[in-house]
Amino acid sequence: MRNWLWVLAGLLSVLVLVGAAFLDARGLLEGGAPWWRVFVSLTAHVVLLTAWWQLGPRWHRPVTTAALWSLPMLAALPLHSRDAYAYAATGWQVARGINPYETPIGQAGQPGLLVGVHWHETTSVYPSLQLDIFGLLSRLTGGDLFWTPAAMRLQSVLALVILAWVLPRLARQFGVDERLALWAGLLNPVILVQWIGGAHNDSLMVALAVAAFLAVTDLGWRGWRGLIVAGLLLGTAMGIKQSAALFGLGVVAVAWRLRRPARSSWWQLAAVAVVPGAITVLTFLATSVNWGLGWRNPTAGNPVGASSNAPLSWVASFFRYRQILPEGVSDGAIGLVSTMLVAVAVVLCWVKWGPKGRATGDEPWIFTVAVLVSFMFFAPALQPWYLTWVLPLYVFLPRSELADKIFLTVVAAFALLPALQDALAPYVAMMIVAVPLWWRWRRSIVGPPAEVTRDPGTMPFPRQFR
Repeated sequence: MRNWLWVLAGLLSVLVLVGAAFLDARGLLEGGAPWWRVFVSLTAHVVLLTAWWQLGPRWHRPVTTAALWSLPMLAALPLHSRDAYAYAATGWQVARGINPYETPIGQAGQPGLLVGVHWHETTSVYPSLQLDIFGLLSRLTGGDLFWTPAAMRLQSVLALVILAWVLPRLARQFGVDERLALWAGLLNPVILVQWIGGAHNDSLMVALAVAAFLAVTDLGWRGWRGLIVAGLLLGTAMGIKQSAALFGLGVVAVAWRLRRPARSSWWQLAAVAVVPGAITVLTFLATSVNWGLGWRNPTAGNPVGASSNAPLSWVASFFRYRQILPEGVSDGAIGLVSTMLVAVAVVLCWVKWGPKGRATGDEPWIFTVAVLVSFMFFAPALQPWYLTWVLPLYVFLPRSELADKIFLTVVAAFALLPALQDALAPYVAMMIVAVPLWWRWRRSIVGPPAEVTRDPGTMPFPRQFR
């Protein structure tokens, strides 16, 4: 009964969050949130986070709870982001045969009026397959100003269904408690609020990428079948969002660990990498036939153009505010620096934990998460929903009390930041959130993950492959 009361508390907090968004709709036009909404939304997020924390990984109904908490958000206004309006405007263009790679999304009739100011004059940044999905959903809803953005959540619903099926099976393969995997990677409040409430398309990309990790555990057809299926899944994920390519490095690392013979060589590693890599690229190109690769156009939206939680975005904002360099020059320079830093970080991660043509020395799950975290930290943009890239994968890392503390602290931070960032600049919101989290860190309070242990062993790999 106590646990069900926490489920009810989480549901009520979601209803409050949704209700506050409707009360502050103001004709759907963009504007900073008033302080009453920040206070109400922040309180709701605290209650939801606490309910998730109190239920813990021993809770035996994580999927049912995720469905209950998600239900009110299905018909809500987009929460903490206007990306869903940009999706709807792009879908309006596609449904009318207008090329979103050539026409700014702000010119998409009435839906274009609701696009965030940073992207109003830019063309689409998303791959062709994602454009087709936007167009399909726009046709189904008739381009309605409310229901089309709401329909964008169907991708997130599908993503949760995929994770609900994949995560328990992946956990069993790697000796992880299934309830812990679902609690941390599905019921997580950051995932539910950002995927369902925010309707972000990262959801389907992440779900397909996680499914690719499960696919490579299939050693049928002498080990090649899993690689082929993983490539198809990753290529489709890239058709949703190009960032899925980063997951490919981790998929290769896990695949190599499972298939590495006693006497391994670099040529064998290359074969394990090339097969899923080639299939991923071919699948992505196949899904891009309809609209091509126009997301590469210079008119496409540049993520560095909006302030976010990324350190490099603060530098870019400073350059724009001080007018040290012309905006196009400064944004281009920041983008180049970002690319170089990410490349160096990925190489260092590979040297430390990545797959190599020898029998030992790699840590594939650490390598996977390190690559994703490095990209997020050094990218020109970091939004709260980017954290969902790594949340389903955390439980596969080697466990420790310190790791659990870091995990819970980061989840708490990214759960609370969106409410504050509705009214404040990201770097200000981050400083405000840091104060209570630092206090809690100093008290050394460790939450539920430490309660669940897995099978002995330093690496979470299938028993049959240890």
